Amino acid sequence: MPLRVKLLIKAKHSGRDVTVKALVNTGFTTESPDIAIPVSTAEQLNLWPKPGQEAIKVSLETGGGTVEGYIVPQSLIVTVVTGDRRGEEVIANALINPYIGEVLISDSLAEELGIQILYPRRGIWKFVDEEKLRESE
Repeated sequence: MPLRVKLLIKAKHSGRDVTVKALVNTGFTTESPDIAIPVSTAEQLNLWPKPGQEAIKVSLETGGGTVEGYIVPQSLIVTVVTGDRRGEEVIANALINPYIGEVLISDSLAEELGIQILYPRRGIWKFVDEEKLRESE
């Protein structure tokens, strides 16, 4: 079972927010906290169809090959939400990828959010500052 967590994602410029289940993808390796979002999520956050002045058109390397997308630097505030807790807020770069169907959390963002993967096949994780085991969403 892949590991998914519930996130509250808020756009800094518009104040719009959305709650989604996101895949923690350790194969999505980045140097900074990045979150890949589909166009539908970008629309909800008012980052699409016009990504804005700060958006940078880029080629994204994915498991399926190279695709064109946009990076909107430091545009999102991301928080893990569980039934009994909200994690720390982390500023993340939005990677708008028109070829994905779900939100993907990079390894760097997962670390910043305090997500510690214990049993990836079973979808068991915990916050780095607690002992309580949690299940994938």
